[in-house]
Amino acid sequence: MAVYINGAQAISPQDTFLNSQIPTDLKEYYGIMQSILPDFKKYFNPIEMRRMSRIIKFSTATAAECIKEADADSIDAIITGTGLGCLEDTQKFLNKMLDNNEEMLTPTTFIQSTHNTLGGIIALANKCNEYNLTYAHKTISFESCLLDAVLLIKEGRKNILVGGIDEITEENYNLRQHINQWKEEPFSNLDIYDCGTGGYKAGEGAAYFMISSQKTATTYAELRMIDLCYKFKNSGSLSEKIKDRLRSAELSPDDIDLVIFGFNGDRNTDVYYHRLKDTLFRNQDHGYYKHYCGEYDTSASFGMWMATRIIKQNHAPDNVILGDRKREKINNVLLYNQEDDKNHSFIVLSAC
Repeated sequence: MAVYINGAQAISPQDTFLNSQIPTDLKEYYGIMQSILPDFKKYFNPIEMRRMSRIIKFSTATAAECIKEADADSIDAIITGTGLGCLEDTQKFLNKMLDNNEEMLTPTTFIQSTHNTLGGIIALANKCNEYNLTYAHKTISFESCLLDAVLLIKEGRKNILVGGIDEITEENYNLRQHINQWKEEPFSNLDIYDCGTGGYKAGEGAAYFMISSQKTATTYAELRMIDLCYKFKNSGSLSEKIKDRLRSAELSPDDIDLVIFGFNGDRNTDVYYHRLKDTLFRNQDHGYYKHYCGEYDTSASFGMWMATRIIKQNHAPDNVILGDRKREKINNVLLYNQEDDKNHSFIVLSAC
């Protein structure tokens, strides 16, 4: 059964919200890559906004525009992927516990600190009483949502809203800085591919997609394949796994026109992308996306947003492409992401 993407919207550190194309004028960041936020007054009344944290506001607004774009007659399920959930509210609640000696605590931040708050608020806003699930599977949270959505489509559901959302806070950034997870500042996001040092570039964002069983006028692409693997013994087994999964989708490596890699600037992690780029996919066009959004647990959702635009426009901007272009048309795009040689994910989108 074919599975289509009929809506795709993203809020990110670049000008992507309500943008039909991938922005070519990249905003440069030397520190944390925080999302560019829209005017939330268009989506919430002042009383609602006062109680909402940043992540709740930007995820709900992104979902609202995705639903509007897809023009779906119903939403049969809402599936949310987030690695850290509502981090800001969690920190506020824990800090208040310490400051107030666990007494006189207001419940709002506690209620909104749970991971499934995001999906719940979207369901309330759209009066959706259907299947609602949140995946918090670290760096494969979003991909787990996609797998679930495909299963629901095969069970007969028509429209599934799927999102990948994570935020970065200053407190969380400082904590992870102590274990050398981030790049030493100042470091530009524009230098991610060629830096050759350790550490990532911290980012955040929200991307929502309407996954559907039917092709419509708003369809971006067909979701041809989604697969996950925790770890590989060596690069040879990785190549064989990819070829095997492509075969199951009636594709071969030669059918892939563009491979979008999750290069994040960490020399220890990026080596795995380089190996595939120079071997199995040496005859394909190569691209990357984390210089747009930074690294976070559900960054693959932004990579998929980028892939939908590339498929729709049949073109990838120069600041996405690595090296020379080899293909005239982009019919099949493979998005490959992993974390320190763990949690490998493969998503294939095809023109339709």
